[in-house]
Amino acid sequence: MGTPSKFKVFTNRLFGNFSPTEKVEASRKKLQDEFLQYNDFKESAELKHYLDLAEWYKNGEHLRTKSELNKFTFKGSPEYITEKEFKKLSANNEVKKFLKKGGDETPMVKRYLELKKQVESSDFQSRKKYLLSKNKFEQSEAYSKLVEYQKLEVSEKIKWFKALEKDSSKFKEFTRWKLEFYDDFNSKEIDSQKWLTKFFWGDALINRNYSFTNDKQNYTDKNFEIKNSILRIVTQKGTTEGLSWDQKFGFIPRTFSYTSGVINTGHILRMKEGRVEAKIRLSYCPGVSHAFYLVGNNILPEIDVFIKTDSKLNSYTAAYFTQNSNGKIVKSMSSIGGVKCDQQFYLLGVEWNANNIVWTINGTPYKVEKNVTPGIPMYLVFASSVNSKVDDSKLPAYLEIDWVKCWSRQ
Repeated sequence: MGTPSKFKVFTNRLFGNFSPTEKVEASRKKLQDEFLQYNDFKESAELKHYLDLAEWYKNGEHLRTKSELNKFTFKGSPEYITEKEFKKLSANNEVKKFLKKGGDETPMVKRYLELKKQVESSDFQSRKKYLLSKNKFEQSEAYSKLVEYQKLEVSEKIKWFKALEKDSSKFKEFTRWKLEFYDDFNSKEIDSQKWLTKFFWGDALINRNYSFTNDKQNYTDKNFEIKNSILRIVTQKGTTEGLSWDQKFGFIPRTFSYTSGVINTGHILRMKEGRVEAKIRLSYCPGVSHAFYLVGNNILPEIDVFIKTDSKLNSYTAAYFTQNSNGKIVKSMSSIGGVKCDQQFYLLGVEWNANNIVWTINGTPYKVEKNVTPGIPMYLVFASSVNSKVDDSKLPAYLEIDWVKCWSRQ
């Protein structure tokens, strides 16, 4: 998509101007199917045959054939001359006498009999009929090709294809973007080739997971479920021992009252710009935070595709965290309402380049910011955490991910 105006995204955010998830996915699937059909037909023998006929028609071969055939007449033809000779011999007395009384075959009689056989043959009669006809072109192969071309020219399939050839923008999303990463969680376990089930630096430095100082949960490898091709990050009550990261003291052993999960692509996928999207649903449980964000080797910048930390049931928040030259953290946060976080899945995404960052819900932009930290390779992180008081009776809480897709520009 092009970069939308801030007014446009403001009105989208204010009025919740986004289509239902099911409608968006159905529309995308229909367009994807049509794109596949278009590409298949573009390479088909059927289209090649039509294009060959179209070129033949354009070259005027049918007109030349018609003109040549119109020159053919019975009079003056070899058949005409043969028949004329036969009629003349039929009136000859010598031939008449032979036909009446018989006798020896003279050269003239032999010629007559030869011509009679020839003239009365089906081939001769067919040729004569053809030469006498007024619709020679309609009997030609060229006419058959012309009719076939004319039928194809007005056929629904050819008209469909030609319309798509003219409308170059219809499939721009498929031609602009190359799918770099996709997971629909259709296996029983998390694919370790795609995901780390711990923070990247925990894996790289100590090969263990860790939490942060303000977190009340310990991140473990056991807080995941995959059911019906949906990954669940589960946050639940449970006392465990783990590590907490403190900026002053580093990794500190600690006892946690809750457990949860985190996954990221830091080991396999990092993008300087592109487009990411995930189909998300989550449990509404105040005190439990859910997030899908992009981050690089440093803590900042961070682009939150969505973050759910508030106590409002029907909203998602998009955020952008950076650091200015004085070391002060700068944040930009915008929420969109009108959603049913715990009832429906939503398509939450970000598209970013060297100039701008655009946040979308179900394909509709609802936040745009200038990219003040371009060129940083960023990877995907999904995480749930406990940062404040929780009603334990509402646990376990879930962050559900149906699928994740990442694209780069082609």
